[in-house]
Amino acid sequence: MTLVRTLVWFVLLVVAMTLAVWLVERPGVVTVQWHGWRLDTSVGVVLIVIVVLCVLAALLYALWRWLAGAPSTVFDIWGESRRRKGYRALTQGMVAVAAGDAAEAQRCARLAEKLLEEPPLTRLLSAQAAQLAGDRDAAQRYFAAMLDDPQMAFLGLRGLMMQSLKDGNSSKALAYAEQAFQRRPDTPWVVRSLFDMQAQAGKWSAAQETLQVGLKRKIVDPERGRTLSALLLVERSRAAERGGADQDAVDHAKAALALAPEREPVAYRYAELLIKRGDGRKAMKAIERAWPVSPHPDLAQLYLAAAGEKDALKRVQALGRLTAANPDDLDSRIALARECLEARLWGEARRHLVAAGAERPDAPTRLCRLMADLEEQEYGDGEKVRQWLARAADSPGDRQWRCRSCGAVHDRWLAVCDSCAAFGTTEWQMPPPSSHAVAAAAATSTLRLRPEQEVLPPDPSAEAKAPAS
Repeated sequence: MTLVRTLVWFVLLVVAMTLAVWLVERPGVVTVQWHGWRLDTSVGVVLIVIVVLCVLAALLYALWRWLAGAPSTVFDIWGESRRRKGYRALTQGMVAVAAGDAAEAQRCARLAEKLLEEPPLTRLLSAQAAQLAGDRDAAQRYFAAMLDDPQMAFLGLRGLMMQSLKDGNSSKALAYAEQAFQRRPDTPWVVRSLFDMQAQAGKWSAAQETLQVGLKRKIVDPERGRTLSALLLVERSRAAERGGADQDAVDHAKAALALAPEREPVAYRYAELLIKRGDGRKAMKAIERAWPVSPHPDLAQLYLAAAGEKDALKRVQALGRLTAANPDDLDSRIALARECLEARLWGEARRHLVAAGAERPDAPTRLCRLMADLEEQEYGDGEKVRQWLARAADSPGDRQWRCRSCGAVHDRWLAVCDSCAAFGTTEWQMPPPSSHAVAAAAATSTLRLRPEQEVLPPDPSAEAKAPAS
């Protein structure tokens, strides 16, 4: 570019010099007469005068333009300065909100409102500052005002939804979530929030439609979606039964079983409906499909009810068929031990309890109590019964229906946790290990690493052979 400019200036200079030489070689006289005045001069002088006049005219025009535009330029500079200060206040306000400084956030919000002519942005900051300060009425007003702006309406709906949830008004929060979903069904938090609130409100059909949208748009993991769909069908089955639609109840339960036959609530729901209809054989097959993955005491009792066996030995045999697919699981051992106790098969009951880990220091509560029952029924040994009951009181716990999200314990399976309101998070699991149980397990494993140092019981024969002192 520099070379091109040099060439252009060089060409212009050559042209100017050529013109000057041409004029020198061809001198002439220019005479001007005007109102009795006469002016005689050369052509070159006239040309110089013309050029000077043109330059002066251009300078005067530029001066006029500058004077005419000076006020607007001053105002533009002043407005730009206000905008810079306003955006600086807006940024500082957002930082204050993130830091939890309510007073600074409100100060910056007021300053930004005064300096900026952009209500949507300043309303968002003002609403967040009001929330931080605990002024829910002001926050409500700011979020509601954002609904009038198409670009900010979505954020306004989210703010109103969160505010309603804080106020405990779940119906309003659900209405705002539905409006947000209509505007942006691709947003993950919208889909998840709407699904959770629909499930909490017992709107199972609507929740299932929302879940299908989440699956279609790849917001929900397919495996997780399969389980959630099955659990929703379980609740739809219960709702249909309460409404007197027995066939719909069975159809929903059957569809749930097709989706997640391994889930205990799904298998239990379908099996109990089949038993009510007198189809125990199908109920047993449904429970047999679930037992290898989700063994549970309730399924064992339902299986026996489906089998219709009253004889204790036949009940043991029926449970043996059920637990054969997962024989070493804790619930399989406990279910068989219970029935063996009822059938007075003491040796078999003890074998199952020991195999389940009754003699370990961290034995669950149910094992200790069953061992106490066994000692009482087989030997009537009150001392051992007390020992086992004492161990049961100090045991680390047992499998329970526990919410995976908040850890709350329930006495039965719940679709929606009554503590944190999460859907589909209740699972049959052991409690977290306590420090006492961890220490006991560590001590036991340490002893087992060095068997030569284990303390052995005294040999009675050796004591008999020892000489009397």
